[in-house]
Amino acid sequence: MDARLIKPAAVVRLASREWQVIGLIVLATTVCVIGLFWPTVESLVAAWSSSRTFAHGFLMLPVTGYLVWCCRQAWLPLTPEPSAWGVVALSAIGAAWLVGHRLNLIWLEQLAVIASLPGLVWTLLGTTIARAISWPLGLLIFMLPVGTSIEPWLQDFTTLFILGGLRLVDVPYLIQEYRITIASGTWEVAPDCGGLRYLLPGLALSYAFATLVYQQPVRRFTFLGISAVILMIANGIRAYGIIMGDYMGVAEGADHRIFSYTIYGLTMPLLFWCALRWEETKNVVFLGSSANSDRGSHVMKQAAVMALVSLSVLAIAPLSVQLWGFTP
Repeated sequence: MDARLIKPAAVVRLASREWQVIGLIVLATTVCVIGLFWPTVESLVAAWSSSRTFAHGFLMLPVTGYLVWCCRQAWLPLTPEPSAWGVVALSAIGAAWLVGHRLNLIWLEQLAVIASLPGLVWTLLGTTIARAISWPLGLLIFMLPVGTSIEPWLQDFTTLFILGGLRLVDVPYLIQEYRITIASGTWEVAPDCGGLRYLLPGLALSYAFATLVYQQPVRRFTFLGISAVILMIANGIRAYGIIMGDYMGVAEGADHRIFSYTIYGLTMPLLFWCALRWEETKNVVFLGSSANSDRGSHVMKQAAVMALVSLSVLAIAPLSVQLWGFTP
């Protein structure tokens, strides 16, 4: 990997102690937001717990924190400047949560709570830092338990992939909707066979990998698109392999999960290895500028005040439900 050193001019950065205090303010504010919207957070946890398709949601928040830390060269040289625009964004997020609650749109409530976390970063740390860590924060979207609406499309793709493979090796078959009959038996491409439970965590893993390896948005989005296609093909190979293994008598009664994990256990490392061949030159920022204690003290006070403002703004929505009974 090539690296290019960039030395910013006249940068006054905060001391590590001041960053620690600001980090604690952000963390404490986040915990308070979780408490304010606890019923919605509970619905997220319930969705992650009840379905393997969304179980990766438990890891998204800590992994996001890890990615933000890994990208610290992008934001450590910057000075936090709390933003009033972040307060405006939080107001819109609170309104969206209230609309979701009023219309019984649980996904909108969940999306609003998830979006409040980047909103807090924007409010407490400012536009420049929020922009610098916007890509790591984007991983939070994988906390949202959605995507089942594309399962029929994934079923269609997997079914066509299997049929193409059967034709390739001249295995006769009968097809009725998602039921495929061959000489060894009848197989049904169920909704779970579409591969959503592998596609979503696979994309989340690819997103995290792209954050660490690439800096250019074009490369990141291209890698995500390629990852989605390869994951869908891998799922087709998985389903086709199960059917052909049974047909040939070499995998009769084999556990689908073991075969599935084997396929994806090979696919993801191979995908990442290929992606490393496309690695770009990274900018390494020199962090040698001096700290300014007066500036740091002012920033910490601003962050504390904006934290209180943020909580006050976000609290309006759940308090409205409690006080005025804005329920579905």
